[in-house]
Amino acid sequence: MDESDFLRQQPSHEALMALRERAEQRRHLVTQAVQDKTPDEIEQLVQELQTHQIELEMQFEELLLAQAEAEDARTEFMGLYDFAPVGYLTLDRPGTIRQLNLCAAQQLGSVRQRLLGRRLALFVAEADRPRCADFLRHLHLHLHYSDTRHTCELAMRKQDGTPWFALLEGRPVQAPDQEPQCRIVLIDVTARRAAAEALAQSEARFRHLFEFSADAVLLARDMHVVDCNAAALRLMEAADKSQLIGQMMSSMAPVLQPDGTRSDELARQHHATLLRQGARRFEWFHHTLQGKGMWMEVTLTSIDMNGEQLVHNVWRDITAQRAAREQLRAEKEFTENLLDNSVDAIVALDRAGCITAWNRTAESYSGLTEASVLGQDIFALFPHLDTPEGRATLQQVLQHGEPATLGNVPFLKRDGHFDAYIVPLRGGQHETIPGVLVVIRDVTERNRLVEEATRLRLTQQQEVLSAILSTQEAERKRIAEALHNGVGQLLYATKLHLERSTADATSSKSLHLLNEAINMTRTISFELTPGILEDFGLKYALEELGRRIPRASLKASVHTSGLEAPLPTLLEVAVYRMVQELFNNIIKHASAQEAFIHVVREADQLSISVEDNGQGFDAGLQPGALPGIGLPGIHNRVRLLGGTLNIASRPGQGTIISIELPVR
Repeated sequence: MDESDFLRQQPSHEALMALRERAEQRRHLVTQAVQDKTPDEIEQLVQELQTHQIELEMQFEELLLAQAEAEDARTEFMGLYDFAPVGYLTLDRPGTIRQLNLCAAQQLGSVRQRLLGRRLALFVAEADRPRCADFLRHLHLHLHYSDTRHTCELAMRKQDGTPWFALLEGRPVQAPDQEPQCRIVLIDVTARRAAAEALAQSEARFRHLFEFSADAVLLARDMHVVDCNAAALRLMEAADKSQLIGQMMSSMAPVLQPDGTRSDELARQHHATLLRQGARRFEWFHHTLQGKGMWMEVTLTSIDMNGEQLVHNVWRDITAQRAAREQLRAEKEFTENLLDNSVDAIVALDRAGCITAWNRTAESYSGLTEASVLGQDIFALFPHLDTPEGRATLQQVLQHGEPATLGNVPFLKRDGHFDAYIVPLRGGQHETIPGVLVVIRDVTERNRLVEEATRLRLTQQQEVLSAILSTQEAERKRIAEALHNGVGQLLYATKLHLERSTADATSSKSLHLLNEAINMTRTISFELTPGILEDFGLKYALEELGRRIPRASLKASVHTSGLEAPLPTLLEVAVYRMVQELFNNIIKHASAQEAFIHVVREADQLSISVEDNGQGFDAGLQPGALPGIGLPGIHNRVRLLGGTLNIASRPGQGTIISIELPVR
């Protein structure tokens, strides 16, 4: 190795010392006396001096080059030192900062010039300062083990008091002719510390939820229990965790589930689905350690713990809920069966009038299937039902909760008569009514029976009326004949005898009285047996009845229309008697000056209207409470004939009596 190579391999200071030593070794060549030297020796000495001069110049150049390289290395080191992403500190034995980089200055919250000479402990939280002192003391105690790193985590405070956490890594350093120091690496671990605390809190919360959950929670690995909470012990009737930990998840299930599936095979299927999807929920029949059977809702969640696959199991006892669900299902099936087999059409509507239920009878009536009508607006589906009456009835039931009935509801595909009974549907806690139930009943047969019964009743009534009228007319005829043939003839004979016997004033007066008695007898006989009705018909008989009323007593007007064609005898007699009775009532009770009677036949309807300007009466009385026997008798005749009677009267304002009779 030559001198230049030797110098390049030495530190700059050592290289300078070696160069100086070599120069001192050759200085004696210059100081030697040349008087006693031969020319050859002098020449050799000069050559050696020139050679050494050249070597010194070359070594000086090498030294300058090494110095430049050292300066570059120092600059690069300072760049790495100052701009390092972690803080670097150099501390003396008391812990005073002797050197620090920019990152350390930023971490401590001040500039380097202000931090130099200050103790590091001033930037440590007060509670951690004893630990900081112990850390530095420990470093100096291991001064001779400089290759050993020592660490410590401390709570720090910046210059402005901002808290942060630092990880200190240090080792002692002993430089020649210097006091021992320690070099510290300052790493900001605030984020890591916060993450660790959050993880710890999360783990604590999870542990709290795990231990105190109301549901049974188990952790499993490879389908074996590795941990469980207190609720799981209670659910499985276990004394402690050792009875469950290590057990197969399906070990306490029966061999076969209630549906006949093998429990172990079903468990593997659920586990395979869990691995594919990450979660799984299902119902499972299980046994407790005491052999008690129960239905459970199982929720599985796959958890990856640092590459280890765990399964989070949540078990919930749903035996009671399942029984209630089964009961509800059975009730629903019973209800659906009841609805489908009902003889009535049953339709449920919500508050908006949309169909929510539609049974088979409704399908039969309408020709529409349940699937095609569910959710449809009833009024849009059946426009002929969209009437003010229909909508008002629905709203009344929804608002007031009172049942309502609609008669003669038509259907598109079925002829007949239908009645709709609308009842509110009330929920358990509903303040408002959520919907209505419409029961539609085919009343065609019922109406037919009612009509038939009505016809029979009318026939019976007419037969009774006919018998009554026939009896009355026969009795009237007998009385009339007795009056005409008996009393009338007797009175007439007495009149003839008086006329032949005397002619004084007394006999004249007696003859006048006899004439009045004979006229009255004839009038009564005519009224009892109106032969004019049988001989000339109802029209002429009514007009004659009006003409026979004295004008001084009542100004009567009789108007008829449509009576040219003959009516049934029973109806003609009844009409004649009712008009006759109404004339008598007006004369006797109304104190009227005028009376108007209209008898009009139109098609199969006969109308009678009698109006007077008399004193009137209270028309609000029931038929049984009407005064006298005339009006109640007329009411009975009208009822027996299947007609209607309306009375419009007020005291002092006259009376209008209207009668409508069917012509059969």
